[in-house]
Amino acid sequence: MRYIAIMIILNCLLAVPVANAEHRSMTFTTGDDKNFNRYKSMNEIVKTCFARMGIEINIIAMPSERSLYNANAGIQDGNFMRIEGISKDYPNLIMVPEPLSALIFVAFSRSKKIKIDGWESLLPYRVAWIKGWKICDQKLSNAKSATRLKSEENLFLFLERGRADIGVFGRAPGEACLKKLGITDVYPLSPPIAVNNSYIYVHKKHARLIPQIVKTLQEMKHDGTFQKISDKYDFINPLNTEIKTGLYSLHLQISSK
Repeated sequence: MRYIAIMIILNCLLAVPVANAEHRSMTFTTGDDKNFNRYKSMNEIVKTCFARMGIEINIIAMPSERSLYNANAGIQDGNFMRIEGISKDYPNLIMVPEPLSALIFVAFSRSKKIKIDGWESLLPYRVAWIKGWKICDQKLSNAKSATRLKSEENLFLFLERGRADIGVFGRAPGEACLKKLGITDVYPLSPPIAVNNSYIYVHKKHARLIPQIVKTLQEMKHDGTFQKISDKYDFINPLNTEIKTGLYSLHLQISSK
């Protein structure tokens, strides 16, 4: 009887490190380009968040569609910089309901005469976007023509060659890509098509971490860590403006009701 009791105690003690070890190191994917300041800023924010939770994070940049597929398949542990609603197509991914940033979707074109008024205003045109951008799949599949490209470089070269009228991308990373490629005859159009919050998604096997991730991200916003990291990489995060003006705190109060 004593032997059985000892074995039970030992098994319990041995089980604790195993359970903890499950989350000591995790790997996330992202579709962002490594050269963009947004990528550098968001990577450090995600790594800092999980480091505060005692978890080391490895981040792998890969094509947008594949980054979602791998995370959904459990090959990696999660994905980030995604808008709400990704779980519809990738049911193994659960959204962490605390935004990392806001994605400003902008139409880029060789023509400055195109008038932008939401997603529907793009439908009469030949439109291109990055493969794996689900909001574009949802909103623009009925455009005059719809082309999905592997990378932002391909997107802007496609535009420069006149093979599409409009390319959808983020304004700041888009301008950085144009500068990198030396393209001077493609322009961001105003106003933005849409602005959507972006989030971390974790594979369902890590669902129990979500409340702690939310709490840690909120703490980082309130203690100035978000702003400090954004400033370090010269990245203008729209969420930082909300935090400064008190809108973020108002959102928290509304969402908690």
